[in-house]
Amino acid sequence: MTDPDDGATLTRRVRELEAENTRLKGERGSSSPLAGGRWRAVVSAVCIVVASVLVPASIIGGWARMQLVSEDAFVETLAPLIDDDAVQDLIMEETMSAVRAQVDFHALTDEVFDAIADLGVPSSAATALDILRQPAAEGMAGIVESTLATAVASDVFSDVWATSLRGAHRAFTLASTSDGGGIIVLSHDRVGIATGPLIAELKEMLVDRGVGVAAIIPETDRMIVLGDGETLRTIRSTHALIEAIGQWLPLVAIGLFGLGIGLARRRSTAVLGAGVGATIGSGALGVVLLIGSAGVPLVAAELGFVSPGVEAIYGHLTDGIVRGVWLIVVIGIITAIGGWFFGRSSSALSSRSAVVAATTSIRQRLEARH
Repeated sequence: MTDPDDGATLTRRVRELEAENTRLKGERGSSSPLAGGRWRAVVSAVCIVVASVLVPASIIGGWARMQLVSEDAFVETLAPLIDDDAVQDLIMEETMSAVRAQVDFHALTDEVFDAIADLGVPSSAATALDILRQPAAEGMAGIVESTLATAVASDVFSDVWATSLRGAHRAFTLASTSDGGGIIVLSHDRVGIATGPLIAELKEMLVDRGVGVAAIIPETDRMIVLGDGETLRTIRSTHALIEAIGQWLPLVAIGLFGLGIGLARRRSTAVLGAGVGATIGSGALGVVLLIGSAGVPLVAAELGFVSPGVEAIYGHLTDGIVRGVWLIVVIGIITAIGGWFFGRSSSALSSRSAVVAATTSIRQRLEARH
Protein backbone atom coordinates (compact mmCIF):
# COMPACT_ATOMS: atom_id res chain seq x y z
CA MET A 1 0.00 0.00 0.00
CA THR A 2 1.05 3.59 -0.52
CA ASP A 3 2.09 5.56 2.51
CA PRO A 4 -0.21 8.63 2.96
CA ASP A 5 2.83 10.66 3.98
CA ASP A 6 4.54 9.83 0.69
CA GLY A 7 1.46 11.02 -1.22
CA ALA A 8 1.35 14.27 0.71
CA THR A 9 5.06 14.81 0.10
CA LEU A 10 4.63 14.19 -3.63
CA THR A 11 1.69 16.58 -3.80
CA ARG A 12 3.66 19.27 -1.98
CA ARG A 13 6.61 18.77 -4.31
CA VAL A 14 4.45 19.08 -7.39
CA ARG A 15 2.96 22.35 -6.05
CA GLU A 16 6.45 23.70 -5.35
CA LEU A 17 7.56 22.87 -8.88
CA GLU A 18 4.47 24.53 -10.35
CA ALA A 19 5.13 27.63 -8.26
CA GLU A 20 8.75 27.73 -9.38
CA ASN A 21 7.71 27.30 -12.98
CA THR A 22 5.23 30.17 -12.66
CA ARG A 23 7.93 32.37 -11.11
CA LEU A 24 10.38 31.62 -13.87
CA LYS A 25 7.79 32.39 -16.52
CA GLY A 26 7.09 35.71 -14.84
CA GLU A 27 10.76 36.61 -14.74
CA ARG A 28 11.19 35.69 -18.39
CA GLY A 29 8.21 37.81 -19.38
CA SER A 30 9.47 40.86 -17.51
CA SER A 31 13.13 40.43 -18.42
CA SER A 32 15.18 42.75 -20.62
CA PRO A 33 14.85 42.34 -24.40
CA LEU A 34 18.47 41.25 -24.42
CA ALA A 35 17.93 38.52 -21.82
CA GLY A 36 17.37 34.83 -22.53
CA GLY A 37 19.37 34.88 -25.78
CA ARG A 38 17.39 37.70 -27.39
CA TRP A 39 20.54 39.79 -27.58
CA ARG A 40 21.79 37.31 -30.17
CA ALA A 41 18.79 37.97 -32.37
CA VAL A 42 19.25 41.74 -32.06
CA VAL A 43 22.99 41.65 -32.80
CA SER A 44 22.41 39.20 -35.64
CA ALA A 45 19.86 41.49 -37.27
CA VAL A 46 22.14 44.53 -36.90
CA CYS A 47 25.08 42.67 -38.48
CA ILE A 48 23.00 41.55 -41.46
CA VAL A 49 21.53 45.02 -42.02
CA VAL A 50 24.94 46.72 -41.85
CA ALA A 51 26.43 44.12 -44.19
CA SER A 52 23.59 44.69 -46.66
CA VAL A 53 24.26 48.44 -46.61
CA LEU A 54 27.96 47.78 -47.28
CA VAL A 55 27.27 45.60 -50.33
CA PRO A 56 27.06 48.46 -52.91
CA ALA A 57 30.16 50.18 -51.51
CA SER A 58 31.99 46.83 -51.50
CA ILE A 59 31.24 46.27 -55.18
CA ILE A 60 32.39 49.75 -56.19
CA GLY A 61 35.39 49.64 -53.86
CA GLY A 62 36.55 46.29 -55.19
CA TRP A 63 36.19 47.49 -58.79
CA ALA A 64 37.98 50.79 -58.12
CA ARG A 65 40.85 49.05 -56.34
CA MET A 66 41.27 46.65 -59.26
CA GLN A 67 41.46 49.58 -61.71
CA LEU A 68 44.00 51.39 -59.55
CA VAL A 69 46.38 48.54 -58.76
CA SER A 70 46.13 46.41 -61.91
CA GLU A 71 47.41 47.84 -65.16
CA ASP A 72 45.95 44.91 -67.10
CA ALA A 73 42.49 45.44 -65.57
CA PHE A 74 42.67 49.16 -66.42
CA VAL A 75 43.60 48.44 -70.02
CA GLU A 76 40.98 45.70 -70.33
CA THR A 77 38.36 48.18 -69.16
CA LEU A 78 39.27 51.06 -71.48
CA ALA A 79 40.98 49.40 -74.47
CA PRO A 80 37.70 48.13 -76.02
CA LEU A 81 36.47 51.72 -76.18
CA ILE A 82 38.42 52.38 -79.37
CA ASP A 83 36.64 49.51 -81.14
CA ASP A 84 33.23 51.05 -80.46
CA ASP A 85 31.84 52.89 -83.51
CA ALA A 86 30.32 55.62 -81.34
CA VAL A 87 33.65 56.31 -79.63
CA GLN A 88 35.44 56.34 -82.98
CA ASP A 89 32.91 58.89 -84.23
CA LEU A 90 33.52 60.97 -81.10
CA ILE A 91 37.30 60.92 -81.63
CA MET A 92 36.82 61.73 -85.31
CA GLU A 93 34.57 64.67 -84.51
CA GLU A 94 37.02 66.08 -81.97
CA THR A 95 39.99 65.55 -84.29
CA MET A 96 38.33 67.17 -87.29
CA SER A 97 37.17 70.07 -85.13
CA ALA A 98 40.80 70.62 -84.13
CA VAL A 99 41.95 70.32 -87.74
CA ARG A 100 39.33 72.75 -89.08
CA ALA A 101 40.11 75.22 -86.29
CA GLN A 102 43.76 75.40 -87.30
CA VAL A 103 43.79 74.54 -91.00
CA ASP A 104 42.02 76.75 -93.55
CA PHE A 105 41.36 74.38 -96.43
CA HIS A 106 39.93 77.18 -98.54
CA ALA A 107 43.07 79.28 -98.05
CA LEU A 108 45.27 76.36 -99.04
CA THR A 109 43.17 75.76 -102.14
CA ASP A 110 43.23 79.43 -103.07
CA GLU A 111 47.03 79.48 -102.86
CA VAL A 112 47.28 76.58 -105.29
CA PHE A 113 44.72 77.94 -107.70
CA ASP A 114 46.16 81.48 -107.58
CA ALA A 115 49.59 80.05 -108.40
CA ILE A 116 48.08 78.29 -111.42
CA ALA A 117 46.27 81.47 -112.51
CA ASP A 118 49.53 83.43 -112.27
CA LEU A 119 50.99 81.14 -114.92
CA GLY A 120 48.87 83.02 -117.47
CA VAL A 121 46.14 80.53 -118.24
CA PRO A 122 43.31 81.60 -120.57
CA SER A 123 40.37 83.43 -119.08
CA SER A 124 38.05 80.48 -119.66
CA ALA A 125 40.44 78.22 -117.74
CA ALA A 126 40.72 80.79 -114.96
CA THR A 127 36.92 80.88 -114.73
CA ALA A 128 36.82 77.10 -114.50
CA LEU A 129 39.45 77.20 -111.78
CA ASP A 130 37.34 79.65 -109.78
CA ILE A 131 34.38 77.29 -110.04
CA LEU A 132 36.50 74.42 -108.76
CA ARG A 133 37.87 76.25 -105.72
CA GLN A 134 34.99 75.37 -103.37
CA PRO A 135 34.72 71.68 -104.36
CA ALA A 136 38.50 71.32 -104.18
CA ALA A 137 38.62 72.73 -100.63
CA GLU A 138 35.79 70.47 -99.51
CA GLY A 139 37.42 67.51 -101.26
CA MET A 140 40.70 68.12 -99.44
CA ALA A 141 38.88 68.21 -96.11
CA GLY A 142 37.01 65.06 -97.11
CA ILE A 143 40.26 63.26 -97.92
CA VAL A 144 41.67 64.14 -94.52
CA GLU A 145 38.49 63.02 -92.76
CA SER A 146 38.19 59.71 -94.63
CA THR A 147 41.89 59.00 -94.09
CA LEU A 148 41.52 59.68 -90.38
CA ALA A 149 38.41 57.50 -90.20
CA THR A 150 40.23 54.58 -91.83
CA ALA A 151 43.21 55.00 -89.53
CA VAL A 152 41.12 55.28 -86.34
CA ALA A 153 39.26 52.09 -87.25
CA SER A 154 42.49 50.17 -87.92
CA ASP A 155 44.13 47.60 -85.67
CA VAL A 156 47.28 49.72 -85.62
CA PHE A 157 45.45 52.56 -83.92
CA SER A 158 43.93 50.10 -81.42
CA ASP A 159 47.48 49.12 -80.49
CA VAL A 160 48.43 52.79 -80.16
CA TRP A 161 45.42 53.33 -77.88
CA ALA A 162 46.29 50.36 -75.66
CA THR A 163 49.93 51.43 -75.40
CA SER A 164 48.88 54.95 -74.44
CA LEU A 165 46.55 53.57 -71.77
CA ARG A 166 49.36 51.53 -70.22
CA GLY A 167 51.60 54.58 -70.13
CA ALA A 168 48.84 56.67 -68.59
CA HIS A 169 48.16 54.09 -65.89
CA ARG A 170 51.82 53.82 -64.95
CA ALA A 171 52.20 57.57 -64.78
CA PHE A 172 48.99 57.85 -62.79
CA THR A 173 49.79 55.21 -60.20
CA LEU A 174 53.37 56.43 -59.74
CA ALA A 175 52.29 60.08 -59.63
CA SER A 176 55.36 60.91 -61.70
CA THR A 177 53.87 64.04 -63.27
CA SER A 178 51.58 66.81 -62.15
CA ASP A 179 48.84 65.98 -64.62
CA GLY A 180 48.91 62.21 -64.80
CA GLY A 181 50.78 62.07 -68.11
CA GLY A 182 49.92 60.10 -71.22
CA ILE A 183 46.47 60.63 -72.67
CA ILE A 184 44.80 61.09 -69.26
CA VAL A 185 45.04 64.79 -68.50
CA LEU A 186 44.30 66.56 -65.24
CA SER A 187 43.88 70.32 -65.35
CA HIS A 188 42.89 72.68 -62.55
CA ASP A 189 39.20 72.02 -63.04
CA ARG A 190 38.67 68.93 -65.14
CA VAL A 191 39.95 65.51 -66.20
CA GLY A 192 39.76 64.01 -69.64
CA ILE A 193 41.37 62.15 -72.53
CA ALA A 194 43.91 64.27 -74.43
CA THR A 195 43.51 63.92 -78.19
CA GLY A 196 46.90 65.56 -78.86
CA PRO A 197 49.10 62.47 -78.30
CA LEU A 198 46.66 60.31 -80.23
CA ILE A 199 46.54 62.70 -83.18
CA ALA A 200 50.34 62.98 -83.18
CA GLU A 201 50.67 59.20 -83.28
CA LEU A 202 48.04 59.04 -85.99
CA LYS A 203 49.77 61.72 -88.08
CA GLU A 204 53.12 59.95 -87.85
CA MET A 205 51.52 56.64 -88.79
CA LEU A 206 49.82 58.13 -91.88
CA VAL A 207 52.94 59.96 -93.04
CA ASP A 208 54.95 56.76 -92.72
CA ARG A 209 52.36 55.06 -94.92
CA GLY A 210 52.85 57.68 -97.62
CA VAL A 211 49.65 59.66 -97.04
CA GLY A 212 51.07 63.07 -97.88
CA VAL A 213 47.95 65.04 -96.98
CA ALA A 214 48.35 63.91 -93.37
CA ALA A 215 51.26 66.35 -93.03
CA ILE A 216 48.80 69.24 -92.70
CA ILE A 217 47.22 67.74 -89.56
CA PRO A 218 48.15 70.24 -86.84
CA GLU A 219 49.18 69.72 -83.23
CA THR A 220 46.32 70.20 -80.79
CA ASP A 221 45.73 70.39 -77.06
CA ARG A 222 42.05 69.52 -77.23
CA MET A 223 40.69 66.93 -74.82
CA ILE A 224 37.54 64.90 -74.29
CA VAL A 225 36.31 65.93 -70.85
CA LEU A 226 35.36 62.99 -68.62
CA GLY A 227 34.70 64.79 -65.38
CA ASP A 228 35.77 67.19 -62.68
CA GLY A 229 39.52 67.30 -62.17
CA GLU A 230 39.07 67.74 -58.43
CA THR A 231 37.64 64.24 -58.26
CA LEU A 232 40.75 62.73 -59.78
CA ARG A 233 42.93 64.83 -57.49
CA THR A 234 41.10 63.40 -54.49
CA ILE A 235 41.48 59.86 -55.79
CA ARG A 236 45.21 60.31 -56.33
CA SER A 237 45.75 61.81 -52.88
CA THR A 238 43.87 58.92 -51.24
CA HIS A 239 45.19 56.11 -53.42
CA ALA A 240 46.30 54.01 -50.47
CA LEU A 241 42.98 54.51 -48.70
CA ILE A 242 40.99 53.40 -51.74
CA GLU A 243 43.21 50.36 -52.12
CA ALA A 244 42.65 49.42 -48.48
CA ILE A 245 38.89 49.99 -48.67
CA GLY A 246 38.59 48.00 -51.88
CA GLN A 247 40.49 45.13 -50.35
CA TRP A 248 38.95 45.00 -46.88
CA LEU A 249 35.39 46.31 -47.24
CA PRO A 250 34.12 43.23 -49.12
CA LEU A 251 35.72 41.04 -46.45
CA VAL A 252 34.08 43.09 -43.71
CA ALA A 253 30.68 42.71 -45.38
CA ILE A 254 31.14 38.94 -45.74
CA GLY A 255 32.32 38.73 -42.12
CA LEU A 256 29.27 40.61 -40.88
CA PHE A 257 26.97 38.32 -42.85
CA GLY A 258 28.72 35.31 -41.32
CA LEU A 259 28.59 36.77 -37.81
CA GLY A 260 24.91 37.58 -38.17
CA ILE A 261 24.15 34.02 -39.27
CA GLY A 262 26.33 32.53 -36.56
CA LEU A 263 24.67 34.51 -33.75
CA ALA A 264 21.11 34.00 -34.94
CA ARG A 265 18.73 31.93 -32.86
CA ARG A 266 17.17 30.66 -36.07
CA ARG A 267 19.97 30.41 -38.57
CA SER A 268 17.75 29.53 -41.48
CA THR A 269 15.90 32.81 -40.99
CA ALA A 270 19.23 34.66 -40.77
CA VAL A 271 20.42 33.03 -43.99
CA LEU A 272 17.18 34.09 -45.66
CA GLY A 273 17.67 37.65 -44.40
CA ALA A 274 21.29 37.73 -45.55
CA GLY A 275 20.28 36.61 -49.03
CA VAL A 276 17.51 39.18 -49.26
CA GLY A 277 19.80 41.92 -47.90
CA ALA A 278 22.58 41.16 -50.40
CA THR A 279 20.06 41.12 -53.23
CA ILE A 280 18.52 44.44 -52.22
CA GLY A 281 21.92 46.08 -51.63
CA SER A 282 23.37 45.08 -55.00
CA GLY A 283 20.06 45.74 -56.74
CA ALA A 284 20.02 49.29 -55.39
CA LEU A 285 23.45 49.88 -56.94
CA GLY A 286 22.15 48.52 -60.23
CA VAL A 287 19.27 51.00 -60.13
CA VAL A 288 21.68 53.87 -59.47
CA LEU A 289 23.82 52.84 -62.46
CA LEU A 290 20.69 52.64 -64.62
CA ILE A 291 19.65 56.15 -63.56
CA GLY A 292 23.17 57.36 -64.31
CA SER A 293 22.99 55.83 -67.77
CA ALA A 294 19.74 57.67 -68.43
CA GLY A 295 21.40 60.95 -67.46
CA VAL A 296 24.43 60.53 -69.74
CA PRO A 297 22.79 62.17 -72.80
CA LEU A 298 22.10 65.30 -70.74
CA VAL A 299 25.72 65.44 -69.59
CA ALA A 300 26.93 64.91 -73.15
CA ALA A 301 24.72 67.74 -74.38
CA GLU A 302 26.11 70.10 -71.73
CA LEU A 303 29.69 69.19 -72.68
CA GLY A 304 28.93 69.56 -76.38
CA PHE A 305 29.81 65.97 -77.33
CA VAL A 306 28.04 63.36 -79.43
CA SER A 307 25.76 61.51 -77.03
CA PRO A 308 26.35 57.93 -78.34
CA GLY A 309 30.09 58.29 -77.81
CA VAL A 310 29.75 59.44 -74.21
CA GLU A 311 27.15 56.73 -73.56
CA ALA A 312 29.61 54.14 -74.88
CA ILE A 313 32.34 55.44 -72.56
CA TYR A 314 29.98 55.29 -69.58
CA GLY A 315 28.89 51.78 -70.53
CA HIS A 316 32.45 50.48 -70.76
CA LEU A 317 33.46 52.12 -67.48
CA THR A 318 30.53 50.63 -65.57
CA ASP A 319 30.44 47.25 -67.29
CA GLY A 320 32.63 45.62 -64.64
CA ILE A 321 30.48 47.04 -61.84
CA VAL A 322 27.30 45.77 -63.52
CA ARG A 323 28.77 42.27 -63.75
CA GLY A 324 29.56 42.42 -60.04
CA VAL A 325 26.00 43.55 -59.31
CA TRP A 326 24.49 40.63 -61.21
CA LEU A 327 26.85 38.18 -59.52
CA ILE A 328 25.83 39.33 -56.04
CA VAL A 329 22.15 39.36 -57.02
CA VAL A 330 22.35 35.73 -58.15
CA ILE A 331 24.26 34.70 -55.02
CA GLY A 332 21.76 36.59 -52.85
CA ILE A 333 18.75 34.93 -54.46
CA ILE A 334 20.29 31.46 -54.14
CA THR A 335 21.16 32.14 -50.49
CA ALA A 336 17.66 33.40 -49.72
CA ILE A 337 16.09 30.34 -51.34
CA GLY A 338 18.37 28.09 -49.32
CA GLY A 339 17.47 29.89 -46.09
CA TRP A 340 13.78 29.56 -46.84
CA PHE A 341 14.03 25.91 -47.88
CA PHE A 342 15.68 24.86 -44.61
CA GLY A 343 13.43 27.06 -42.49
CA ARG A 344 10.53 26.14 -40.23
CA SER A 345 7.66 27.57 -42.24
CA SER A 346 4.89 25.25 -43.36
CA SER A 347 5.71 25.88 -47.02
CA ALA A 348 9.38 24.98 -46.40
CA LEU A 349 8.39 21.83 -44.53
CA SER A 350 6.05 20.84 -47.36
CA SER A 351 8.78 21.51 -49.93
CA ARG A 352 11.32 19.43 -48.06
CA SER A 353 8.80 16.61 -47.69
CA ALA A 354 8.10 16.75 -51.41
CA VAL A 355 11.82 16.64 -52.21
CA VAL A 356 12.36 13.72 -49.85
CA ALA A 357 9.41 11.86 -51.36
CA ALA A 358 10.68 12.53 -54.89
CA THR A 359 14.23 11.40 -54.13
CA THR A 360 12.93 8.31 -52.32
CA SER A 361 10.75 7.42 -55.28
CA ILE A 362 13.64 7.85 -57.69
CA ARG A 363 15.92 5.73 -55.52
CA GLN A 364 13.33 2.97 -55.26
CA ARG A 365 12.86 2.92 -59.03
CA LEU A 366 16.62 2.70 -59.59
CA GLU A 367 16.87 -0.12 -57.06
CA ALA A 368 13.98 -1.92 -58.73
CA ARG A 369 15.74 -1.82 -62.09
CA HIS A 370 18.80 -3.44 -60.61
